[in-house]
Amino acid sequence: MILRNKKSFTIIEAVMSMIIIAITITPFAILVATVMAQQNGFSQAQATAVALAEGEMERVTAERFSLCVSEAAVAFSAPFAAYTKQIVVEYVNAGALDTAVAGPTDYKRIQVRVNNTMSGTNTLVTILANDW
Repeated sequence: MILRNKKSFTIIEAVMSMIIIAITITPFAILVATVMAQQNGFSQAQATAVALAEGEMERVTAERFSLCVSEAAVAFSAPFAAYTKQIVVEYVNAGALDTAVAGPTDYKRIQVRVNNTMSGTNTLVTILANDW
């Protein structure tokens, strides 16, 4: 009977292959983890900015119509000192709510802008009517 040598991997060859694959994949895994962490940080900053803008919009629209005025850009207090807010109030006509006019009219467009270096500027807009 003739015995043939079977071609197969030895355990050492298999282990060496796994080590080479692990060394090759590690930088890509680190890159993916870094990108995911940055995306998570951006999402969190974006959500925080929107929540702060919503709070400011509630505060401004709760005022009487005559007291709703623009506010210069200022930083929030701690722990949100990395965010700035600006309130822009403009008179508008009912037929052209996107176009500012010289007032007074019965409508004001209110823009709340919250800015952060990570999430950029987030703007909320609403129209406030004079309820006399």
